[in-house]
Amino acid sequence: MSDSEILQAAFKQARQLQALYGDAIPWAAIEKGFYYKGKKVLFASKAIGIFKPAAMSKGLISIKTVIPKTGRFNIYNDHQSSEDYYHYSLQEGGAHQHNNRYLWEAQTLNQPFIYFHGVSPGYYSALFPCFVSEIFDRGEKDSYCNVSVSAELDNLLPPLIDGHYAIPNSFERRYAIRESRTRLHQSSFRQAVLSAYQNKCAMTGLPTPRLLDAAHIIPDTEENGVAAVQNGIALSKLHHTAYDRHLIGIDSDFKIHVSDEVMAETDGPLLEESIKALNGRKLIVPSQKALHPNKDHLAARFEEFLKAN
Repeated sequence: MSDSEILQAAFKQARQLQALYGDAIPWAAIEKGFYYKGKKVLFASKAIGIFKPAAMSKGLISIKTVIPKTGRFNIYNDHQSSEDYYHYSLQEGGAHQHNNRYLWEAQTLNQPFIYFHGVSPGYYSALFPCFVSEIFDRGEKDSYCNVSVSAELDNLLPPLIDGHYAIPNSFERRYAIRESRTRLHQSSFRQAVLSAYQNKCAMTGLPTPRLLDAAHIIPDTEENGVAAVQNGIALSKLHHTAYDRHLIGIDSDFKIHVSDEVMAETDGPLLEESIKALNGRKLIVPSQKALHPNKDHLAARFEEFLKAN
């Protein structure tokens, strides 16, 4: 197996994980790895952020940034740079030591890899293809590298020319980094909201996370549309659409209102039981009062519902 073949297979499997889980892939799915030519290849290590599987000769297959569980702390300073990069901390012990050497190899080869970026404890967004743009040797504890992201390619890997991969141009990198940060922002918001609502729809109690969205009360395009749990409600995709289109409203006392237009319709049990039956019920809010929907936001959004109806 060549390294490029392994990377091709890894990117293909990562796309399948995205199709199945979106931008919140559980660690349980990542740690299973994938099979290539009958042999199992690991995506990443639970204990180590910079990972090269035994089947690869040079470079790496992935890096990882973890969102710690409540009460725990991440010892590394990974963050989104103000420029067109992600700042990724190297493993402590020297910039050329331990698994850090795989980053140097990847930089030399312009080799692409996957960035499993944590969006909540135990869940990750897969960003790829990524590249090491520059490595900064700042001693045993403070060394780091800049990681750029490219727009995903139809053939999964950039072309291999004279043993080196062709890195996308700066315009593509700027576009891709903006897109990836938007994805991470949206996914982190969704995971936080769904966690607060215990992965259940706040209107119906539907307990299937893949069918749930984090609905903004104040849209994120507006000034007060912050990505905070208090500005979000866990809703099924059906009820999210109904809420966005002002067919359902929620007042500041958490009471659900169904529009007169919908209440006047007769269209079988789905409409009767899933929408009309909600009229007058109370929203199922998180057990922690601090995570309840912001009442001022609800009131402002409810005014929009009344105007639309």
